[in-house]
Amino acid sequence: MIERVHLRFQKWAAALEGGPGGGSLLGRLQANGGVFVSGGGGEVVPIDSDVREVEQFVLALPQDLGDTVRLFYLPPYLTHDQAAKKLGISMQTLYRRIDGIHVLFNAEVFRGALPKVS
Repeated sequence: MIERVHLRFQKWAAALEGGPGGGSLLGRLQANGGVFVSGGGGEVVPIDSDVREVEQFVLALPQDLGDTVRLFYLPPYLTHDQAAKKLGISMQTLYRRIDGIHVLFNAEVFRGALPKVS
């Protein structure tokens, strides 16, 4: 798991938590008339560019990978075993998908600044 990518995905998940729109930033915008409303207090907040990057990336993924990301990061919070069962895959495949998604996101967002592998 690439930690800086994992942190971005967690930030994206936190921005989406608790609001209408079905776990999508675009869905939240549509549900609130084009204004992003925080899930917790209902206040209008600016959309963070990190959150936007993750949202656009997840929306561009093939359906199976997008579902993997949503079950891994968004409510309802499932154990990794439960998420794998819901997707009809093994936990090893779930981890491989998440790792692959992290590598793709890292390569897209941090172009050339890839972590060193020893």
